[in-house]
Amino acid sequence: MSEARLIKFRFKPDGAKKWREWSGELKRRTEEVFETLRNEGVIAEACFLSADQDAVYYFVAAEDLGRAEEAARRSSFAIDREHTLAKSAALERVEQLECLFFFDNR
Repeated sequence: MSEARLIKFRFKPDGAKKWREWSGELKRRTEEVFETLRNEGVIAEACFLSADQDAVYYFVAAEDLGRAEEAARRSSFAIDREHTLAKSAALERVEQLECLFFFDNR
């Protein structure tokens, strides 16, 4: 059974601009993004801007989130290293939200 996670991140100073730029870069590099998602066993990944635009909500779903995280840490893909750098430059983790239910109808 697949697992899902939703995390709230607050923007660091100048983080909103940096994160929007990086989000645009990800959308331009979809081939690389999908290659890394397959490598990690990730089913879906999405990022949502909060209504007050001071934070983002980051969603990820995978068959095994622990395995996905380990694969991302060990990844040799340049885009994974760039993504980690962009997240640390732009975002500060606030909280992980509790998943009450998640249904995967693949």
